[in-house]
Amino acid sequence: MDRRSCLLLAFPASLSGASPLAGRWRSVTTTRGGIGAVYEFRSNGRATYSSVALVDMEYQLAGNQLTLGGQAVGVGWHADGRMQLNFGQGQVEDFTRQGKVTEATQPLLGEWKGRREMAGRRAPVSLQFHANRRAVMAVFLKSVAGQYLVTGDGWTLTLPGLPSRRITAEPEQLVIQAVNGDPHRFARL
Repeated sequence: MDRRSCLLLAFPASLSGASPLAGRWRSVTTTRGGIGAVYEFRSNGRATYSSVALVDMEYQLAGNQLTLGGQAVGVGWHADGRMQLNFGQGQVEDFTRQGKVTEATQPLLGEWKGRREMAGRRAPVSLQFHANRRAVMAVFLKSVAGQYLVTGDGWTLTLPGLPSRRITAEPEQLVIQAVNGDPHRFARL
């Protein structure tokens, strides 16, 4: 993206107080073990980097049976609207909807947040169900808070204890590159 395009992206944001980066962005690729990253940018210049286990999978719901990435999962609904997933062998997790129901005939659609027991701690989980029968699960392993600033034709992100990162915008994606590191592509989560 050329300098003029980046300035056009940044200029309206400075007028409205919002940043074109605002929101959550997930890595487009992961390691073989499914480890990726999620960056959350707030309009006030604050940011959070999280190392995540990231799984993109198909799902299908038939009654109270959910097939999630090929695994049969029991699904139930609490009176207060929370969803409970039963993975079997005593692994039961509660999820709370984020935002409003998008389509009454498809109660799963949208984002759900919960927690998962991992290595003796309860890791935050985001589970998103999309209309195209795709689901994305992000299990947040470690997070670091920092800040970002508009610099030249992009942004610079600083996180304590980590190399600074350069961010540039492309259509529908961000490219984030640590100093002396490889560039990585991110899409909205």
